[in-house]
Amino acid sequence: MTITPAVLRSMRLATQGIAVPGLDPTAAVERMTAVQGQDLGQVLWAIGVRSPGSTRDDVRAAFDRGELVRSWPMRGTLHAMRPDDLRLLLSLTAERTIRAIARRAAELGIDDAVLALARDTTVAALGGGRALARDELFAVYRDAGLDPAGGRGYHVLLRLAQEGLVAWGPTARVGQGLVLLDEWAPATSDVPDRDEALRRVLIGFLRGRGPATERDAASWTKLPLGDVRRAIAAAGDVRRAIAAAGDAVEDLGDGLLALADRPATGGVPTGHLLPGFDEYLLGYADRSTQLDPAHADRVVPGGNGMFLPMAVVRGRVVGTWTRTERSRDVGVTVQPFVPLDPGAVRALEGAAARYAAFLVAPVTLTIA
Repeated sequence: MTITPAVLRSMRLATQGIAVPGLDPTAAVERMTAVQGQDLGQVLWAIGVRSPGSTRDDVRAAFDRGELVRSWPMRGTLHAMRPDDLRLLLSLTAERTIRAIARRAAELGIDDAVLALARDTTVAALGGGRALARDELFAVYRDAGLDPAGGRGYHVLLRLAQEGLVAWGPTARVGQGLVLLDEWAPATSDVPDRDEALRRVLIGFLRGRGPATERDAASWTKLPLGDVRRAIAAAGDVRRAIAAAGDAVEDLGDGLLALADRPATGGVPTGHLLPGFDEYLLGYADRSTQLDPAHADRVVPGGNGMFLPMAVVRGRVVGTWTRTERSRDVGVTVQPFVPLDPGAVRALEGAAARYAAFLVAPVTLTIA
């Protein structure tokens, strides 16, 4: 079967759950397994756009209840996820991440003695359900004789997060507080064996991003292709398939994989204002179906790794957008790559209305 780019875009919008009602913030993140979350404000909207009807405060509340956390489960990049899904991902990725950062840690003088001091200090500072902002915890480190300057504090936190000791938990006026993961959000299930863990991560990837290729899955997880193929084999194992009904993986041809039980493509709005770093783009190694390579530098200026918020119409990224907080409303300005037709403008007006409902504030849309 050959899937046209237009059909592929509509299928991905549906599996991404963008503007599809029915899920609360926690359930929306669970179906995605993890949502890219370098910037807290952006990830709140990334979750909100996948749980229409929820507000920014609703998403914050999911973090405040311990239903969601942020951490570095893969690629050294912050993501939002359920605590149990964080543990699942770390069981597959943490060892590789620790090896990848070992050289830089050594350059910073972070040895076993420093890590032992950091663990003990962190447990003492955060124990009893306490949450501290990063700078507050760094002040505790300094008092204990551990200098966090020069990137040492960041690397210590990254290492402790890989060990599953800490995560970003409750929201604050600015940012989030660091907590002890197992105390803040105790595990509700055991981490499975490696083959089952690989299968679950693959299923989670496809449930929130399919159809996608094995290369897309490897890029997203930063697992070797061999592990992704092992996951595909595990997903096709009859015994595991019986134990996990509905998780069958289907080969659609052209290297595309999807879950056999996937959402219908109808009923998804045609216009969307997606946040920066959104999974609709970053969930794939090959992003050309959604974003014309000729416009890639408009979304990632200078290829600097900063993905700007995206205006999407009929599955194609058609521009970027910015927001301005004003006394009476929030101004949203779309910078299109090419002039938009009236239908596209109406579609983005609908997206602006959904964004206003999320913010619980008026939004005024301007097409530059």
